[in-house]
Amino acid sequence: MDPYLNLDHIGFTVSSLDKSIEFYSKLLNKEPVMRRMYREQYVAQVVGYENVEMDCAFFKLPNNTILELIEYYEPYRGTVDMESYNVGNAHLCLVVENMEKEVERINDFVHMITDGIGVSEAGPYEGSKVIYFRDPDGISIELIEYPPNSIPKNQI
Repeated sequence: MDPYLNLDHIGFTVSSLDKSIEFYSKLLNKEPVMRRMYREQYVAQVVGYENVEMDCAFFKLPNNTILELIEYYEPYRGTVDMESYNVGNAHLCLVVENMEKEVERINDFVHMITDGIGVSEAGPYEGSKVIYFRDPDGISIELIEYPPNSIPKNQI
């Protein structure tokens, strides 16, 4: 039996919450549902720091999942090498209905990693159109379009 009931949220630490809100608002075609500064001691305890001050924005994603963007003020944040091959790096994958149309819509404000739209030739995503790009902090974002008449991959 699966011990987890659902996916609640995905969180990314960002260098500038204002810049990230602008980017993700364009990408997701919506504004954040909430923005809040956290300075409470219970938050410091939950995240495992003696003190914490962080500004957070929350976007609603499909399937009632939340994208949480966090700019830390205390403890002071550092940066990491955002190359996908580095251990610990993550990426966000969003399913689209029409890859060409979506790439045309976002092309002016994203930094593409891949050169054009690729097609997966094997594995569980065989036949899917895929593209990778980066947000302002270098976080990788993948778009995927499933082939026509395929089973949604998250239901395998």
